Amino acid sequence: MSKQYVGIDAGGTLSKIVYAKGENWGYKKMPTNRVLEIQDWIENWFTEPHIHITGGKAGVLLQEFPYSVKKVNEFEATCEGVRWLLEQHQLSSQVGEQFMVTNVGTGTSIHYVEKDSYERIGGSGMGGGTLLGLSYLLTGEDDYETILEMGQRGNGDSLNVTVADIYSHETPPIAGDLTASNFGNVANMKDTSFSREDYTAAIVRMIGETITTMSVQAAERLHTDAIVYIGSTFAGHDTLKEIIKGYTELRGKNAYFLPHGEYSGAVGALLNNGLKKAVL
Repeated sequence: MSKQYVGIDAGGTLSKIVYAKGENWGYKKMPTNRVLEIQDWIENWFTEPHIHITGGKAGVLLQEFPYSVKKVNEFEATCEGVRWLLEQHQLSSQVGEQFMVTNVGTGTSIHYVEKDSYERIGGSGMGGGTLLGLSYLLTGEDDYETILEMGQRGNGDSLNVTVADIYSHETPPIAGDLTASNFGNVANMKDTSFSREDYTAAIVRMIGETITTMSVQAAERLHTDAIVYIGSTFAGHDTLKEIIKGYTELRGKNAYFLPHGEYSGAVGALLNNGLKKAVL
């Protein structure tokens, strides 16, 4: 019987699971708080698998699982998973040996990777949790998929102040359509009715621009042009990707979005401690 491997990235909301049975790989997401469902799924699909877990909620699963599990450092797993996915999708040569990794989950974590080493540079509370929280406050909607659809249908530009608005009587020193203040156009808010979709679109833009600014500044400080964006927040959210890609390129850097990038931590956990050779 071929060996079986399971890597789990237990996030604050979702657990991302990557598994290998022989030469077959698979990806799956399950709510982290449904520990028994995760356990039942593993028992139904695998026989004595090697299980490695990472992520902020790894301790929850470790406490509840009835079998032997190894815990893997979250940041190490994420960066190792990114390297592997870059290789699999033939992007390693484009990205190079020196790059940033911006992981957008509930919040945002930024890492610097150089060859076989990595370092966490910083992070922010701005992320998918912000999208959910502010969308609920402004629209009353708390379903993530519905929020994504609303943001794609809306146009929140009139809620913001642009550079052109500030330099209204002269040529602006930078691109006029750049945002000078997110949700700063109070005068327009008083005179105009905005839809729930517009509010959500404005939230998405604020999150995207803030995350990009932090990532680009870190890339400039560490002298690299490549930024790899990963995280569950991007899954099914093309609008956020477009905002981040456009703003990253405007600032002179290159943006990369990995297929299955939200599973980077789970991939790194699975490959940890010599498993890479065993599953490839």
